[in-house]
Amino acid sequence: MSEMQRRTNAFRRRRNVIENHIIDEYAAGRIDRKEFIRRGSVAGLSLPAISFLLAACGGSDSNDGGPGSTAAGEAQTNAGTIGAGTTEAPVKAGGTLRIAGIKPSTASANADPVAINDGGGIGITSQVGQFLCVSAGDLSLKPSLASEWTSNADATEWTFTLNPAAKFSDGSPVTAADVVATIERLVNPDNASNALSAFNTGNLGPGGTTAVDAGTVKFTLSAPMGSFPYIVSSDNYNAIILPASVTDTTQFGPDKIVASGPWMIETFDPVIGVTFIPNPNYWGTPVSFEKQILSFFPDTASEVQAFQGGQVDAIVTFSVQQGQALLSDPNTTVIELKAATHRQVHLRCDKGPFADKRVRQALAMSLDRAAIIQGLFQGRASIGNDSPFAPVFPTTDPSVPQREIDLDAAKALMAEAGVTEITTEIHTWQNEEMPDYAALIKTAAEQLGVTLDIQVRDDYYEKYWLPGDAAPGSDIGITDYGHRGVPNVYLNAALKSPDKGGVWNASQFANATYDGLVDEYAGNPDIQGQKATAKKIQELLLDETPIIFSYFYNYLSATTTKVTGIETTAMGHFYTEGGSFTE
Repeated sequence: MSEMQRRTNAFRRRRNVIENHIIDEYAAGRIDRKEFIRRGSVAGLSLPAISFLLAACGGSDSNDGGPGSTAAGEAQTNAGTIGAGTTEAPVKAGGTLRIAGIKPSTASANADPVAINDGGGIGITSQVGQFLCVSAGDLSLKPSLASEWTSNADATEWTFTLNPAAKFSDGSPVTAADVVATIERLVNPDNASNALSAFNTGNLGPGGTTAVDAGTVKFTLSAPMGSFPYIVSSDNYNAIILPASVTDTTQFGPDKIVASGPWMIETFDPVIGVTFIPNPNYWGTPVSFEKQILSFFPDTASEVQAFQGGQVDAIVTFSVQQGQALLSDPNTTVIELKAATHRQVHLRCDKGPFADKRVRQALAMSLDRAAIIQGLFQGRASIGNDSPFAPVFPTTDPSVPQREIDLDAAKALMAEAGVTEITTEIHTWQNEEMPDYAALIKTAAEQLGVTLDIQVRDDYYEKYWLPGDAAPGSDIGITDYGHRGVPNVYLNAALKSPDKGGVWNASQFANATYDGLVDEYAGNPDIQGQKATAKKIQELLLDETPIIFSYFYNYLSATTTKVTGIETTAMGHFYTEGGSFTE
């Protein structure tokens, strides 16, 4: 037996069943290098451990999409950070970084970590707060406040070890008691937390979070979940860890609440913007900029205009529709991430003109998805197949036939359903390409005798999310969903039966078989098992078509070429810790 084999065997004796199964999957060639890194990070394998196992199992394969030759190279992380960017150009310390962000919604106006529900709020809290772990662009999980995590054999208990160096901006250590208080606040139904749906998806309820000791936290779930760490990562943007002493999260402003991130709030105006100064007690890599100014804008067009006019140095996110000029500007660095970000077109299943699934199928078949992607995104999107399983997810089964435009088949379905014409409203709200998408759906539907009156409602966004009052009066409607590292929230909140956890189920889709498959998918820590269940879910949703998923669009951010080292996530986090100006 070689020395490497002896070391590998010794290592494996210390790992749990799930971790060793992932190692076996990679060694047998059933998952590629990139998926091994992603799955290993979710299970809690450290980056050094993953690097060792990659070497022990031997080499790479043609599917390796990571930028580095080792797991550590892919992550490029420092303790407590998402990872500092690198550049060949000389850099200089200091200066004020000026950032353009969208004005937060009403719910996010105070940057209350419990209530924020949009990119505007995420842009604030991601500067000052940190999560137990961070969901990166390659869908792997990187350590942050937690240095490591592991589960029991059936993924019903997850234990996280905190980094002993982590501390809040007042200098006090981040302890297990702080984590328990933060999570218990978020899972408490009385607090109307925006994270409730995520924790329900993660099978974590009140009392499920406990402190093993000052540096160890245990999460006890009501049912297995193989990807639970995503639920306490940056994917769940409400879950930044705050001191246990915090009693009022609505006062997130200067001298109100301390957090553990690299920045502190100096001034905060919910209309104008936020000024950040470095956290003098930051436990990670010191920031280079001496100040940050995040200015709020009403829309992307205004952000782009300010960027081109030299008033800001960076844009948190922009759209192809309103930021085309940036895509070919030699003075602009565009950060582009493949993502699961999408629009959902719900079709009411319980009543109205789309209660017959053949009518829903017909409408879905009337859409030319490739043309929609080219027209709305200049090709910077992936085609959707009427399920939340985006191409970016490794559990998506690409063998499921892609739904294509087929007007003859669509008209035949309408005839079979005995429907010759439909007149109703399609509801949406003013957000990027959504009204244009509604117009494309309207034009396509006319070919089937379906007349859709477009209603761009000012109150649609706010009302859509209200449990029990989802999209009131809407037979068909469009709303947006942000990126997630795993599809569980989409599968549960948007599609599970309303009485089984479908709190955002605007289609009122209720299917016991589907509900059972989602529970099966979530509870299985095995990648092959998840893929097998995902295929069944994809096929079921293609047949039922409660929601049309036409596309998953790429996430775009921008900086001037004089700024380097900025990192983003498709969730809307904008990390400047590793950033600086070039000479």
